[in-house]
Amino acid sequence: MSIAKQATEKLFAALNRADEIGGEVRDFVQERVVTDPRYVAARKRLAKLMGRQYESRGEARQKEAVQAQKVAAKAATVETTAKSVRAGFGDPELKAQIFGKKSCPWSGRAITLLERHKVDFDWIDLEEPEHEAKLVPLANETKQTTVPYVYLRGQFIGGFNALSEVERLGQLEIAMMSAAERAAAPAHQKSVEIVARPNTDEIAPADKDASAE
Repeated sequence: MSIAKQATEKLFAALNRADEIGGEVRDFVQERVVTDPRYVAARKRLAKLMGRQYESRGEARQKEAVQAQKVAAKAATVETTAKSVRAGFGDPELKAQIFGKKSCPWSGRAITLLERHKVDFDWIDLEEPEHEAKLVPLANETKQTTVPYVYLRGQFIGGFNALSEVERLGQLEIAMMSAAERAAAPAHQKSVEIVARPNTDEIAPADKDASAE
């Protein structure tokens, strides 16, 4: 081994040792010296002579920051894509949604059922001018001809009769679980399938004025 190479290795070892020194000297080396451009340049040259690579603390932090930004950007893209591809009126971020009419007794019954279970829900009155245009798209999406249109965690289940059936079967709490809650639920709850029961019948004569199921 040449004298120059021996000297280089000793110097490289000494510099490595300097990084490990405890107390105030270590703090000085780690917080000031190791970030000094001249020191970094010298370490890189020595590492290159030894056939190695040296990454400064600043470079490591910058790499971590870039990686964190990439992860955040990817997560934001996934979230944006999920929102953009989500079709229809169902919102999985909401426990329950009722698209109905204030004049419809069945819409009122659906509201009462959810209130009885102290469920936070989103109510959309299709008789309000700003929501009237939703009626036809809702019918096309759900294949249901009457109000109310009830969604639980973004899944259309039907009208009041369907909601009442979900309650009767003891599935209401499960139907309102988020995806994360469902994944962490016991196996017997994970296996529960919430089936949509759209009401496709025409409005009964007695209910025509109420626009009910």
